[in-house]
Amino acid sequence: MMTAKTALASSLVALGMFVGCGNRAVDERIAALGEEDPNVPVGEFHRPGQPCVLCHGEYLRESPVMSVGGTIYAYPTQTAEQKPLPVKGVKVKLTDSFGEQYEVGTNCAGNFFIEADKWDPAFPLRAEIEYPVPGALESTKRVVMSTRISRDGSCAGCHVGNPNQGSPGWVTCAAAETNPPFPPQDPACPGAAK
Repeated sequence: MMTAKTALASSLVALGMFVGCGNRAVDERIAALGEEDPNVPVGEFHRPGQPCVLCHGEYLRESPVMSVGGTIYAYPTQTAEQKPLPVKGVKVKLTDSFGEQYEVGTNCAGNFFIEADKWDPAFPLRAEIEYPVPGALESTKRVVMSTRISRDGSCAGCHVGNPNQGSPGWVTCAAAETNPPFPPQDPACPGAAK
Protein backbone atom coordinates (compact mmCIF):
# COMPACT_ATOMS: atom_id res chain seq x y z
CA MET A 1 0.00 0.00 0.00
CA MET A 2 1.33 3.43 -0.99
CA THR A 3 1.62 6.02 1.76
CA ALA A 4 0.82 9.68 1.24
CA LYS A 5 4.53 10.48 1.53
CA THR A 6 5.45 7.91 -1.16
CA ALA A 7 2.66 9.12 -3.45
CA LEU A 8 3.84 12.72 -3.10
CA ALA A 9 7.45 11.74 -3.83
CA SER A 10 6.37 9.75 -6.90
CA SER A 11 4.30 12.68 -8.14
CA LEU A 12 7.21 15.11 -7.73
CA VAL A 13 9.58 12.78 -9.61
CA ALA A 14 7.06 12.42 -12.46
CA LEU A 15 6.53 16.18 -12.57
CA GLY A 16 10.30 16.76 -12.59
CA MET A 17 10.71 14.34 -15.49
CA PHE A 18 7.92 16.04 -17.41
CA VAL A 19 9.17 19.59 -16.82
CA GLY A 20 12.86 18.72 -17.32
CA CYS A 21 12.45 17.11 -20.73
CA GLY A 22 12.82 20.28 -22.75
CA ASN A 23 11.59 20.40 -26.32
CA ARG A 24 12.64 17.33 -28.27
CA ALA A 25 11.89 18.90 -31.67
CA VAL A 26 14.07 21.94 -30.92
CA ASP A 27 16.79 19.75 -29.37
CA GLU A 28 16.89 17.66 -32.56
CA ARG A 29 17.12 20.77 -34.78
CA ILE A 30 20.01 22.07 -32.67
CA ALA A 31 21.81 18.71 -32.77
CA ALA A 32 21.41 18.63 -36.57
CA LEU A 33 23.46 21.85 -36.85
CA GLY A 34 26.59 19.85 -36.10
CA GLU A 35 29.84 20.93 -34.50
CA GLU A 36 31.33 24.42 -34.57
CA ASP A 37 33.89 25.19 -37.28
CA PRO A 38 37.19 25.06 -35.33
CA ASN A 39 38.59 27.86 -37.56
CA VAL A 40 35.88 30.35 -36.54
CA PRO A 41 35.68 31.67 -33.00
CA VAL A 42 32.21 31.62 -31.43
CA GLY A 43 30.81 35.10 -31.89
CA GLU A 44 29.22 37.34 -34.50
CA PHE A 45 30.94 35.58 -37.44
CA HIS A 46 30.13 31.95 -36.60
CA ARG A 47 27.60 29.64 -38.23
CA PRO A 48 26.57 31.81 -41.20
CA GLY A 49 23.40 30.57 -42.87
CA GLN A 50 22.21 28.67 -39.79
CA PRO A 51 19.11 29.47 -37.68
CA CYS A 52 20.61 31.82 -35.07
CA VAL A 53 17.64 32.06 -32.75
CA LEU A 54 17.55 28.27 -32.16
CA CYS A 55 20.47 28.67 -29.73
CA HIS A 56 20.37 32.43 -29.18
CA GLY A 57 16.66 32.59 -28.38
CA GLU A 58 14.46 32.02 -25.36
CA TYR A 59 14.97 28.23 -25.37
CA LEU A 60 18.74 27.90 -24.81
CA ARG A 61 19.43 31.58 -24.05
CA GLU A 62 22.97 31.48 -25.45
CA SER A 63 24.56 34.91 -25.18
CA PRO A 64 23.59 37.18 -26.76
CA VAL A 65 19.88 36.35 -26.72
CA MET A 66 18.48 37.50 -30.07
CA SER A 67 15.06 38.41 -31.35
CA VAL A 68 16.13 38.18 -35.02
CA GLY A 69 19.24 36.92 -36.80
CA GLY A 70 20.31 35.82 -40.25
CA THR A 71 22.82 35.85 -43.08
CA ILE A 72 22.66 37.67 -46.42
CA TYR A 73 24.38 36.29 -49.52
CA ALA A 74 25.13 37.85 -52.89
CA TYR A 75 23.18 35.33 -55.00
CA PRO A 76 22.13 31.68 -54.96
CA THR A 77 24.86 29.15 -55.65
CA GLN A 78 24.74 27.09 -58.80
CA THR A 79 25.62 23.77 -57.14
CA ALA A 80 25.25 22.29 -53.66
CA GLU A 81 29.07 22.16 -53.34
CA GLN A 82 29.54 25.91 -53.83
CA LYS A 83 29.83 28.05 -50.74
CA PRO A 84 27.59 31.13 -51.07
CA LEU A 85 29.23 34.56 -51.14
CA PRO A 86 28.33 36.64 -48.06
CA VAL A 87 27.73 40.37 -48.48
CA LYS A 88 29.04 42.92 -45.99
CA GLY A 89 27.24 46.22 -45.45
CA VAL A 90 23.69 45.17 -46.31
CA LYS A 91 21.15 47.27 -44.41
CA VAL A 92 18.39 45.09 -42.95
CA LYS A 93 15.25 47.01 -41.99
CA LEU A 94 12.51 45.28 -40.00
CA THR A 95 9.09 46.62 -39.03
CA ASP A 96 6.93 44.87 -36.44
CA SER A 97 3.13 44.66 -36.36
CA PHE A 98 2.91 47.89 -34.32
CA GLY A 99 5.03 49.85 -36.80
CA GLU A 100 8.18 49.82 -34.62
CA GLN A 101 11.29 49.69 -36.83
CA TYR A 102 14.83 48.50 -36.33
CA GLU A 103 17.80 48.63 -38.72
CA VAL A 104 20.99 46.62 -38.56
CA GLY A 105 23.84 45.91 -40.99
CA THR A 106 25.62 42.73 -42.04
CA ASN A 107 29.24 41.98 -41.11
CA CYS A 108 31.92 40.44 -43.37
CA ALA A 109 30.40 36.96 -42.87
CA GLY A 110 27.03 38.30 -44.07
CA ASN A 111 25.61 37.85 -40.56
CA PHE A 112 23.34 40.27 -38.74
CA PHE A 113 21.43 40.00 -35.50
CA ILE A 114 19.33 42.03 -33.11
CA GLU A 115 19.68 41.43 -29.40
CA ALA A 116 16.33 40.85 -27.68
CA ASP A 117 17.03 43.44 -25.00
CA LYS A 118 17.51 46.09 -27.71
CA TRP A 119 14.38 45.22 -29.73
CA ASP A 120 11.62 42.78 -28.80
CA PRO A 121 9.33 42.96 -31.84
CA ALA A 122 5.68 42.00 -32.10
CA PHE A 123 5.36 39.43 -34.89
CA PRO A 124 4.62 39.30 -37.79
CA LEU A 125 7.50 41.36 -39.18
CA ARG A 126 7.99 43.11 -42.50
CA ALA A 127 11.55 42.77 -43.84
CA GLU A 128 13.54 44.63 -46.46
CA ILE A 129 17.19 44.84 -47.38
CA GLU A 130 19.20 47.57 -49.05
CA TYR A 131 22.58 46.68 -50.52
CA PRO A 132 25.32 48.47 -52.44
CA VAL A 133 25.11 47.75 -56.18
CA PRO A 134 28.44 46.34 -57.41
CA GLY A 135 30.30 48.74 -59.71
CA ALA A 136 27.84 51.60 -59.19
CA LEU A 137 29.27 54.44 -57.15
CA GLU A 138 27.02 55.21 -54.17
CA SER A 139 24.11 53.29 -55.68
CA THR A 140 21.92 50.95 -53.66
CA LYS A 141 19.06 48.60 -54.40
CA ARG A 142 16.15 47.91 -52.06
CA VAL A 143 14.39 44.52 -51.92
CA VAL A 144 11.26 43.89 -49.84
CA MET A 145 10.35 40.40 -48.66
CA SER A 146 7.02 39.50 -50.27
CA THR A 147 5.69 37.64 -47.22
CA ARG A 148 5.83 38.40 -43.50
CA ILE A 149 8.03 36.75 -40.90
CA SER A 150 5.38 35.03 -38.81
CA ARG A 151 7.09 33.84 -35.64
CA ASP A 152 10.65 32.57 -36.13
CA GLY A 153 13.31 35.26 -35.81
CA SER A 154 15.85 33.00 -37.53
CA CYS A 155 15.98 33.76 -41.24
CA ALA A 156 17.39 30.27 -41.79
CA GLY A 157 14.26 28.85 -40.16
CA CYS A 158 12.81 29.14 -43.69
CA HIS A 159 15.67 30.33 -45.93
CA VAL A 160 17.99 27.33 -46.39
CA GLY A 161 20.21 26.42 -49.34
CA ASN A 162 19.11 26.87 -52.92
CA PRO A 163 15.40 27.42 -53.64
CA ASN A 164 13.33 24.24 -53.60
CA GLN A 165 9.82 23.07 -52.67
CA GLY A 166 10.62 23.34 -48.95
CA SER A 167 12.48 26.66 -48.91
CA PRO A 168 12.65 29.93 -50.83
CA GLY A 169 16.43 29.53 -50.55
CA TRP A 170 19.00 31.74 -48.85
CA VAL A 171 18.31 35.45 -48.45
CA THR A 172 20.17 36.94 -51.41
CA CYS A 173 20.72 40.38 -52.90
CA ALA A 174 20.42 39.23 -56.52
CA ALA A 175 18.75 36.27 -58.24
CA ALA A 176 21.84 35.51 -60.34
CA GLU A 177 25.48 36.56 -60.65
CA THR A 178 25.85 40.21 -61.52
CA ASN A 179 28.25 41.98 -63.85
CA PRO A 180 30.31 43.38 -62.26
CA PRO A 181 30.12 40.76 -59.50
CA PHE A 182 29.90 41.40 -55.79
CA PRO A 183 33.38 41.72 -54.25
CA PRO A 184 34.90 38.53 -52.84
CA GLN A 185 34.77 37.93 -49.11
CA ASP A 186 37.59 39.60 -47.20
CA PRO A 187 40.15 36.83 -46.50
CA ALA A 188 40.77 38.40 -43.06
CA CYS A 189 37.13 37.81 -42.08
CA PRO A 190 36.82 35.02 -39.49
CA GLY A 191 35.43 31.98 -41.26
CA ALA A 192 36.37 33.16 -44.77
CA ALA A 193 36.96 30.35 -47.26
CA LYS A 194 40.69 29.66 -47.31
